[in-house]
Amino acid sequence: MTLLLDTNAFLTPAMTYYAFDICGSYWSWIVHAAAKGEVKSISPVKRELRQKDDNIRNWIDMHGSAIFMPDDSAVTNTMSQVATWAGSNGYTPAAVAEFLGKADSYLVAYAMLGGHQIVTLEAGAPTAKNKIKIPDAANAHGISTITPYQMLRQHGVYF
Repeated sequence: MTLLLDTNAFLTPAMTYYAFDICGSYWSWIVHAAAKGEVKSISPVKRELRQKDDNIRNWIDMHGSAIFMPDDSAVTNTMSQVATWAGSNGYTPAAVAEFLGKADSYLVAYAMLGGHQIVTLEAGAPTAKNKIKIPDAANAHGISTITPYQMLRQHGVYF
């Protein structure tokens, strides 16, 4: 099973505890694990990241082809299922629009399509109706989520 990394599994570590200048090992491990097919991410996440920090953009320019899967038209059917779920579970129209307009919904759809697990720092909030969280959407579709720390432990990584 491939782990699909959410935007925050890149951005938060880069801006805080695994900054490029103090923990290059985290970033090297992602590149290595991606080459083995253990971790990947998707084009919508790449597009979100490219709008952020210059360090992230530079890193993507150097290593992105190994990590980010290209857009896949086969995801259309699962994306339709995710959109239907989002629109029929009592979330506010603004929450649905935000979720469907971001990489989050595509992560869930790609995970469904390929039987993947999602790596995210988001925590579920199943009773909140003003924001759709990845863990809640994933859980509703039989997809599990883990944190970056759990990912590293699962793969026996230490720095």
